[in-house]
Amino acid sequence: MKHGNKDLLVHSNGTIEHMVIMNTVVGCEVNLYNYPFASDFCPIAINVWAISGCGMFLNFGAVSTTSANRGDWLTEAVELNTKGGRGDRNYLWVLLKMRSENPFLSLVLPSILIILADVGSFALPLGESKRIPFKVKLVLSFIMFLNILKDLLPGGGQCSPIIRKHFCFCLVILVLSTLQSMVLTRLAKCGTLRPCSLSKSKESLLKDTDNEEESKSGITVIKLNASEEENTPFQKVVKFLNKMAAQDQKKVRRHRFANKVDLICFCIYLTVLIIYSFIILFFSFGSRCEIDHLQFWH
Repeated sequence: MKHGNKDLLVHSNGTIEHMVIMNTVVGCEVNLYNYPFASDFCPIAINVWAISGCGMFLNFGAVSTTSANRGDWLTEAVELNTKGGRGDRNYLWVLLKMRSENPFLSLVLPSILIILADVGSFALPLGESKRIPFKVKLVLSFIMFLNILKDLLPGGGQCSPIIRKHFCFCLVILVLSTLQSMVLTRLAKCGTLRPCSLSKSKESLLKDTDNEEESKSGITVIKLNASEEENTPFQKVVKFLNKMAAQDQKKVRRHRFANKVDLICFCIYLTVLIIYSFIILFFSFGSRCEIDHLQFWH
């Protein structure tokens, strides 16, 4: 508080005029539901009290702003109002609007780019073990991103910022996408989701062929002429190649089925993202969380 003038003007009826300059810092609970596209009103109550007609009275003149820029916030308008028409409840109704460029570039845009990268990861093939490491890196990058910027996120308050729900949705959808790729990769390789061994190698297939021949020789004894004895190793090779061809056909069928399921999951994933985009845009620009700023007078 500073004196605008050290002199006092005393009237004959006992009224005293005194000019005082006050610099006041006001803490206001701003509604950050639409953060970083937030705008809200901040009430600043300025009152004096007089008992039985004795005391101080305030006569408000014109109200104007001197500094409209404070960091990320912009003061757009200031109005002088009274609550319920009472002269002892005067307050300044300050309209604040947030500059959304910096929060959007540092918080919202990286999350959108990570989701777009996850959508593009569906172009990677299932069977070459390239998609899963890429998706895991996206999940870890997003978690690291949240840990770095957690101090920049606004607090809860009466209306929790919708950006917190946005980050929660992004993390959930990234984890589900990674799990989906892991399940389909397993399905394409083994044909089942149950724990199973890897596909048989060529040596095991050849060993199975030898075992079949030994079991057959143990059951019946057949005399072979010279030409048939010469063709026996050739028959084993033919059976081995037939089994390999059958295994390749099964693998091709499993990959086709997994790719079809992957395409269906991609369509569902893309549909969910499109619906979510409309929902988040509606809540960011078309919905508000109302707060009674004059609650302190209740």
